[in-house]
Amino acid sequence: MLEDSRLSSRWVGAGLFAWGTACAALFAFVLYRSQGLIESTVDLNGFGILSRSLAEGRGFSFGHGPTLRRAPLFPFLAAGLLKLFGGGGGSDSAIYRPVIAFQCVLLGLTCVVVWTIARRLFGGRAALLAGILCPLSPQSMRYVGMTEVEPLMGLLVALLAYTGMSLVERPGAATGIRFGLTAAAATLTKPIVLLYPPVFGAAALWHWRTRIWGHEGGIRSWGHEGALRATIMSPYGPTIMSPYGRKAQAVAALAVAVAFVLPLVPWSLRNHHVSGGQFVGISSNGPGEFLRGYVNAQPKYYLLRQDFGGHSSTAEKWDPEANAYEDHILRQHGSSFRHFNLAGGGRVVEDSLDGMDSAQAEAEKDRIEGAEMKRRVLREPISFLRKFGIQVVTFWYVVETRTRSLLVGAMALVVLGFALAGVLRARREGKAVMPVVLVILYYNAMYAAFLAFARYSMPLYPTLIALAAGGVTSIARREHVR
Repeated sequence: MLEDSRLSSRWVGAGLFAWGTACAALFAFVLYRSQGLIESTVDLNGFGILSRSLAEGRGFSFGHGPTLRRAPLFPFLAAGLLKLFGGGGGSDSAIYRPVIAFQCVLLGLTCVVVWTIARRLFGGRAALLAGILCPLSPQSMRYVGMTEVEPLMGLLVALLAYTGMSLVERPGAATGIRFGLTAAAATLTKPIVLLYPPVFGAAALWHWRTRIWGHEGGIRSWGHEGALRATIMSPYGPTIMSPYGRKAQAVAALAVAVAFVLPLVPWSLRNHHVSGGQFVGISSNGPGEFLRGYVNAQPKYYLLRQDFGGHSSTAEKWDPEANAYEDHILRQHGSSFRHFNLAGGGRVVEDSLDGMDSAQAEAEKDRIEGAEMKRRVLREPISFLRKFGIQVVTFWYVVETRTRSLLVGAMALVVLGFALAGVLRARREGKAVMPVVLVILYYNAMYAAFLAFARYSMPLYPTLIALAAGGVTSIARREHVR
């Protein structure tokens, strides 16, 4: 009977993978180029340029020496695909066809992870609903037809939630390594994840103290060598978690640290080298994004009095204003935004670098703007907190136009409402939902501290759908009982 159940689960997982991949392919290769709701650009932010440069042996560069401006994982994956399958010629959609196909596969894999999360939290019915809905969310689909990192980040966010659940339920070397490697991959895709492991560690310690040591939702007993045994109810019946003592937690913490830090070291050393010792992070421009957030936090944008604008020449509103804002700050330090400009996804203005290569210019820009960022946090905390509070909300709805912002915001409210119902259900049933909620709250808070509009919330939607499916089935069950 158990073997039949496992076989059935494998078929469901395979079916959801095929479903998600097919939905993404339909959108990316058929609908994306023919629709008129959003601009059908393929390489918006230069990730395609980087991947082609790598595939053609010209290095991690936009064309003016090595760059610090992007994290490496997605460009290297895309470069490998272009090298293996050929980029072809002609339009961007033809050149980057292997990369776009890869994005479709990523969404298929994301559906499987979302199904697994929902199954562990809510059971088979909610899990199937989550897997089916995952590729139908407009936010999940938005970037599969482009050379952008959002589809990869959507998968990695879901994996952070899933591996976090495993680590909380069964702390040890194996679960710690899986979580650490996932966090490292996410950081090498978007450095916003850099602080998540210590935040998660603190939350996991609190979880163990309150739920296991306090035996909430379980039966507490002591095993060998003072290790805590806890019996909890899972969708598959009682599960014994042992050992659950401080030794197991310490081993897990060490495994996370090693698995997380080691993959970051080579790229950090590379950046230190190409910047002449000025920069050791994963990618630059964090301080610039922080400062641009003050432009985003104006009433005309968060109250939708003025269109936020996009990247087309007819729609630009916010971006030129943010560029001018940065330029004003840089001029106070004897420089200018034009001096460091990487316009149009990495196409550097020919006379803007004054003999410096990209990495040196980017490190210098970070140095100037980093000092201003620290000054504002320490000396103008009220202004920073105001920006943070506004951007916690703009993270969910601000896009190019007022109409689209209202539509995106309405969808966010619906998904968040059902997700909250799912969280409450999981807590009532004693499920380890904390790792799923934490990754969503972390992303929201980190982007709010820097720069937050709805594009950055999109990788969270697959994971939110796992929670929302639990909320939908919970509400439906109550209505049925009535």
